[in-house]
Amino acid sequence: MARENIETSVLIVGGGPTGLFASILLSKCRIPHILIERRVDVIDAPAAHVINVRTTEIFRQAGIEMDALYALDHHPEARLITWSQLPGAPVLGQLDLSANREALKARGSASQDHSANISQHLLERFLRGIAEKSEFSDIRFGVKWEGLSNTQNRINRVSSINSDTYSISADYLLAADGASSSVSRALDIQMIGPDHLATFLNLSCEVSIDDVSPESGTLLYWLMDPEMRGVMIVHDPKHLAVVMQLINVPYETFNDYDDARCESLLEKIFRGNAYRLIHKSVWRMTAQIAENFRQGNVFLIGDSAHRFPPTGGLGLNTAIADVHNLVWKLAAAINNDLDAESRESLLNSYESERKPVAQRNTDASNLNNEKMMEVVEALGLDPRKADLLPKIMNSFLIRHLPKGLRQKIKAVLLKPARALIAAAAANDQEGEEIRKRISKAVENQEEHFSMLGLELGYIYKKGVVSSEAEHTPESEVMTYTPSFAAGARLPHCAIERNGKLASTLDLANYNSFLSLKSGESREIDFPTFGYSVTEIDVAELGVNNIDLSEGEYLLVRPDGHIAVRGNP
Repeated sequence: MARENIETSVLIVGGGPTGLFASILLSKCRIPHILIERRVDVIDAPAAHVINVRTTEIFRQAGIEMDALYALDHHPEARLITWSQLPGAPVLGQLDLSANREALKARGSASQDHSANISQHLLERFLRGIAEKSEFSDIRFGVKWEGLSNTQNRINRVSSINSDTYSISADYLLAADGASSSVSRALDIQMIGPDHLATFLNLSCEVSIDDVSPESGTLLYWLMDPEMRGVMIVHDPKHLAVVMQLINVPYETFNDYDDARCESLLEKIFRGNAYRLIHKSVWRMTAQIAENFRQGNVFLIGDSAHRFPPTGGLGLNTAIADVHNLVWKLAAAINNDLDAESRESLLNSYESERKPVAQRNTDASNLNNEKMMEVVEALGLDPRKADLLPKIMNSFLIRHLPKGLRQKIKAVLLKPARALIAAAAANDQEGEEIRKRISKAVENQEEHFSMLGLELGYIYKKGVVSSEAEHTPESEVMTYTPSFAAGARLPHCAIERNGKLASTLDLANYNSFLSLKSGESREIDFPTFGYSVTEIDVAELGVNNIDLSEGEYLLVRPDGHIAVRGNP
């Protein structure tokens, strides 16, 4: 049955964390909007889990209650990355994320917030609860986006789970519908970069890893067994873990992993301990950036715009920053009386600012992924021969042999790699030498898990920033260098406001620009797109580590990035 057309300012397609956070910010800007999501509910199986420090800062500015957010971290003591044949087997290599005291100190001084290990399904439910409370939001799960009905991309065809079809007319459309974005495909927006790096079988399990392995502080286990190559992510050491098993395409497929085979794998990985398989899915790892982030009134955000390897946990965090960058600009276009040229310039800046960040994050994720092979090589294995076992076992001849004979051939093929693992685990001189090699390779992976410079130190070189931003240096991947220059995030400095300890970041209001000045400064000559400007003299803050000379000022955008550093 068809219904009449519904009008709204913004339509969000996709109800994952990206779309839900877009709803929260749109509500903060008092913009009526509709969010549709084809799923009827959140799937209780985690995907992403790393919430980095910039994302927690952004959540704080959005008004999210931080104690409630941090309470979603069910593995707050996680500090170890462990390489072993299987969980509970002798440790071959280990990276302790708390061992680098200088890095920890730098993190503590860079922000009032910190990163967290929050399972995506918990974050989704949390954000959905916030989004649904707003009078400006209309959250509709169980509704599928079917396509566009006119060349202006305003009228969207949708269908509900009960086959009820109708149209939604929206001034703007946000595509938050993930890596297989229907919106992006409908607009024929090309993805640039490799569309297949690896394929993984994801097995979400209710299990107590504390009963499986004594390494209780481990967040990630890199599984070195040649039959069960992959990674296990510990979301909650008492209740939840996800096994990501590598599927060796084209020699095997998702269909080769029936329930019986999955149960056999999990029995070995969990060493006979009780578990329950909650969810089973396949995931294709890519490294792609959309050719365009904007097409007319349609904006790609999150995975619809960029897809990374998971090495670094940058995907969800980049998506949240996309939303943070875009929504205040949409709000200006909708709420403020802008001329056409100013509106287009502002909206176009979303792509010019966010696309380079997405590209840098893709490159970093790719490098992390490639460097992981150094640990495999240190063990004495050749990564180039990793697919030899599935290639042989899935050949036409072997597939048609009796099961017993196939098992004997498989055992022969596994023997050399398992012998190397046994040698590395042995309590003798040879084992010690192998572990030293592995330890050196493991130390070289630290950047993978410590990317403060990438999280906080990206610079918007072009967009709603002065021309000086092109010359503002970006931070190194691991090391964040605070900068009060154009394009940078306003650095965190501890201040006291109204008798309470706060941060300079708290001065940035998402509904206005901020002028931080030192004494009398000249009039600001930079567009603020209809937003008011709140002026604060740094002398009022009682700190001396804000880099401003007499007469200088910083014009800070609603998203906390410095648009202009003004001279006397």
